[in-house]
Amino acid sequence: MKRLISALVLLLFCLPPLVHGADNKTDPEKPHAAGPATNTPDAPVFSSVEQRRVLQALQDERRNIQKERKELANRKKELKRLEAEVDKKLAQLETIRQEIKKLLAQKDAREQKRIRDLSKMYAKMSPDKAAGIISTLDQNLAVSLLADMKTKAAAKILNNMDRDKAAQLTTAFSSLKSALKN
Repeated sequence: MKRLISALVLLLFCLPPLVHGADNKTDPEKPHAAGPATNTPDAPVFSSVEQRRVLQALQDERRNIQKERKELANRKKELKRLEAEVDKKLAQLETIRQEIKKLLAQKDAREQKRIRDLSKMYAKMSPDKAAGIISTLDQNLAVSLLADMKTKAAAKILNNMDRDKAAQLTTAFSSLKSALKN
């Protein structure tokens, strides 16, 4: 299609235009008699309807291409604006993620401190009372409390617990220790 258009444009401008009244048998050196001038420098001269149609089609295509280029330029601007906006939001999200990470670390540190404090309290209690209370706690909390105690204090508490509960906590405790090593 582009070759056809190029060939038509070349043909249009390379062929000598046929001027209206050029087939008159008048003397070329004699100026034309009265009548309006049909060949102005701004207006193109067409020798056929086909040339006019092709030129009009080319002009329409040029306008369409220019319109599409403007639309593409506007879309590029919009995409760049949106990209900058997305980058800004990603930076904000990263900042928020870092803040959340820091807050979670603080929360974990506070929980670990509470468990250490509770562990110290239960270690100072009599083993039979501590065993009665720890056996009613959530298994993960009980294991954490026993893990923070000295081995001798934890052994005395486990010794005063129900045999099945002590076995469950010991199994969970050993799983915790192996998970911490890996």
